[in-house]
Amino acid sequence: MEQNKFSQYFLILAALLLLPACQHSLIEERSVSLNKIEFGSNIQNSLRQKSKKYFIQDSSSTNLSLKFVDLNFKKKNFYGGLGARAKQIEIRGELKYILGDIASSKSESLYVSGSLPVNENNPQAEIMAQKALIQELEFLLLEELIQEYWLIES
Repeated sequence: MEQNKFSQYFLILAALLLLPACQHSLIEERSVSLNKIEFGSNIQNSLRQKSKKYFIQDSSSTNLSLKFVDLNFKKKNFYGGLGARAKQIEIRGELKYILGDIASSKSESLYVSGSLPVNENNPQAEIMAQKALIQELEFLLLEELIQEYWLIES
């Protein structure tokens, strides 16, 4: 019994000592300082405002720059039933960006999707739900972009 407690405490101590060594705090950091942030003409103002929460422009921090090239949301209806009526809507978001420094740059794309049921009785509520889903997909795209940045940096 005494040796079991000793081994349990030893494992906890070893885990606490090794956890800071795995760069967990670097991956979980939510804001990134970049030298330059640019937006393409097709980028909506809502994404520009949300990106200020995640990306900070600081010319003295790094040589990395980020350019949001294109943002598209595509809607797809799924049909079913006897009358082949719309049952579900899927919205897929695509963000094209360029992340790089002066010497090299890398063009990438991120994809996220979300779905919601069709509300035939109240089309106005369906439109509002689609707008709310698009807002949520913008946040998901930015969070995935942060993860991509930290994977490149580590």
